[in-house]
Amino acid sequence: MLLVGAGLLARSFLNVLEVNLGFQPERAAALRIDPGASYATQSQRNAYYDQVLNRVRSLPGVSAAGLTDVLPLAGDRSWDITAKGKAFERGHYPEGFIRVISEGYLQAMGIPLRAGRGFSGEDTQSSDPVALINETLARTLWPGQNALGQIVMGQGSGGPGRRVVGIVSDVRHRALEQNSGCELYFPTSQWDQSGAAYLVVRTALPPAAIASSIRAALRPIAPELSTGEFKTLQELVDKAVSPRRFVVILLGGFSAFALILAALGIYAVISYSVSQRSTELGIRMALGASPSELQARIMLQTLRLAGLGLLVGSVTSWVVARALGNLLFGVTFTDPVTFAIMLVILTAVAGLAGYLPSLGVSRIDPMAALRAN
Repeated sequence: MLLVGAGLLARSFLNVLEVNLGFQPERAAALRIDPGASYATQSQRNAYYDQVLNRVRSLPGVSAAGLTDVLPLAGDRSWDITAKGKAFERGHYPEGFIRVISEGYLQAMGIPLRAGRGFSGEDTQSSDPVALINETLARTLWPGQNALGQIVMGQGSGGPGRRVVGIVSDVRHRALEQNSGCELYFPTSQWDQSGAAYLVVRTALPPAAIASSIRAALRPIAPELSTGEFKTLQELVDKAVSPRRFVVILLGGFSAFALILAALGIYAVISYSVSQRSTELGIRMALGASPSELQARIMLQTLRLAGLGLLVGSVTSWVVARALGNLLFGVTFTDPVTFAIMLVILTAVAGLAGYLPSLGVSRIDPMAALRAN
């Protein structure tokens, strides 16, 4: 039961690690920045963000930099989404997850642009409101149509809506095991809301080195900036999978310990059986039985008992695996590969544990056994 459970969770863990995140966490890191109360208007905040990005992008080793209000796997918020010319029943609007990002964010995160364009310096407060959407939202609102140029509206944003200028790939923002859902991106330059943002930087430099460089570059406009919260995106991914990793390690440890105990138990029982039957085995050898034949009989007895245990264990493992269904990802609780592998492992362990004591048959003296009889 423990081995099957550990095997299913281990396969699920590997499947989680192989999912397409929609972004590239390697060589990317984020730092929380806050304009503060001194930047009270949207124009002032936009000017502050522009200075931050220009200074950071000029640093050696920085290939891209951008801003976002929400990092993947670190938070979420959603609105009801609709589109111009689309009719939905009240309470049945598609749920859209909102991100506010700057120019350069897609490049810094490694999020592919599937169609259209990203945000640029031409998307200002005075220009037409624009938005980016992900592929799932494009298929949801405009199935079989071109979403570029369409008008999308969030129930919490107000206004006439925003024109879709680009379509990006789906990003797993909520959890590695969950699909992205519908995502809607607004430009920071057209978003009148105060608060902190995350500076995302893509660089080949070590995190410690780039953190000190960023702090030095931003000191003239952000003297109180602390780089203590500077973290790599890979750390966010590792944190997201850490609960699953802990369960796999815990159950795997119990399984390994139980397997060792089972092997020792089989070895002890078969060793005791051989020692108790030494007279019988000696007589059989005196009557013409070879040591290899007797070893085969002992092994057959061992595997027969192990097979009975495997049969009972397979049934109970199926029940346990079904209870673990909510923890599995990319594999079913009846996965035949996992069950087959665990049966092979247990059979091999039982065979080895029985084979070692059966070697003692060759040390039995037939004449001594006959005299004892």
